[in-house]
Amino acid sequence: MDRTFSAIPAARHTYLRGLLDTFANGLAIFFVLHFCWSYYRNCYRKGYTMDLWHFLLLFNVFIIHVMLPFSRSSLNVFAIGAALSRMQAHVTEAYLISALGYAGLLVGGQLWRVNLGFGLRPVAARLLELPARGSLLLLSSRPLLIAHGIVSLSLVTMVLLYYFSIAGFGFNLRSLLLTSPALRSVAQFSAFYSVLIGSYCLARYYQYKDRSMLVIVCLISVGLLFFGERGNLASMAFLTIFALFIKLRRRLKVIYLFLGAIGGFSLAIVLDALRSPSFNPVNALGTAFLSTFYGNSFSDTRDFALVLSYWDGQYFDGLTYVAGIFAFVPRFLSSFRDHWAFGVVTATMAGYSPTEHPGLRVGIFGEAYLNFGLLGVILLSLFVGATVRLVDLRMKQADAVLPKQSMIIFSYIIILSVAGVAENSTTASSLYSILLIFLVSAVMLRVASFLKLTI
Repeated sequence: MDRTFSAIPAARHTYLRGLLDTFANGLAIFFVLHFCWSYYRNCYRKGYTMDLWHFLLLFNVFIIHVMLPFSRSSLNVFAIGAALSRMQAHVTEAYLISALGYAGLLVGGQLWRVNLGFGLRPVAARLLELPARGSLLLLSSRPLLIAHGIVSLSLVTMVLLYYFSIAGFGFNLRSLLLTSPALRSVAQFSAFYSVLIGSYCLARYYQYKDRSMLVIVCLISVGLLFFGERGNLASMAFLTIFALFIKLRRRLKVIYLFLGAIGGFSLAIVLDALRSPSFNPVNALGTAFLSTFYGNSFSDTRDFALVLSYWDGQYFDGLTYVAGIFAFVPRFLSSFRDHWAFGVVTATMAGYSPTEHPGLRVGIFGEAYLNFGLLGVILLSLFVGATVRLVDLRMKQADAVLPKQSMIIFSYIIILSVAGVAENSTTASSLYSILLIFLVSAVMLRVASFLKLTI
């Protein structure tokens, strides 16, 4: 009799967990189908093969909803080892939190249609569009971009020469940065600086076919290969790709999007293999499936579940965001940042050493949840959804109204960096870098104007 009663709570727990798993599966299918409907009705039928809003939705659909069954799989043992069972116990929880955030994105995207009569929309739009002015300033000046290109290439070269002198020739600078905090800040700034300038140069090359811009892009791409960061090369192309979505409209064939996605996956796999000390392209292709679905590129739900399994339930109350605000202070000079930087927090929680692991991916809503709970997830998702939708609308308006040679359509993407900081406080240093680059550019233009030079 005692055994029967003692088994009831365990059986009830298993039953409830099964219900939640089934609900999560149904929710994932619903959001995938909703995206298909939204894409056809609000993008394809309106004359666009793809637009910024649905591209970023598609990315989140894949990361959050499509990857759900793979996050539960026991094949994740290859990535996280003995922590597999504790991670699997929290996958549904991690998914439902992220799914709530995804729903908030959809609602946030509709906020620009709401008119409360208080003048909130125009004020919010003007504040968010401030970075776009600095972006246009840089995009409009070829000599200014060349000057920035020379400086960024010089920084990348100096970092790589130091890397080669310490670790020899290789494609995994990131491994050295984890153990060299003094070098980390310089390397991260040089990489982001190069990506930003490279993306602007690529945009000008597309618009004006300026070969000097293409030379800078190629040199920056070669330099960034050695950094071992796949996102850097992809980020450099996004500015032009997003603008092409709007400019080409239905002239952009779906098959090109599909081939581009396949090419992006292939490049990610090759660059991941390059970081291995024993690079073998045949092995890289052979493990492509495992690398894609059970590697670290799209593992946000799995890693979020792993972090939740170690979390004690005490919210961080914004401390990781405070650490992000002080991102201009190197971690090795600040005990607060060295403890509360989000990468350090997630790595430490999962039992990794921050000097050996950069931190776990927890998706765009993970940090907000760990700091402020579900309220933080809702507020963040509304803000990000509204911001992305604003950028999408402004790009479409610029393409419809302004001359085809205008660079304004390219300038709005930088607004997404503001949303990026809200999603992940570790990117705050990127926003500071943007402000610094724009400030230096404005000063250079003022000096040139004073000296009556043409820039």
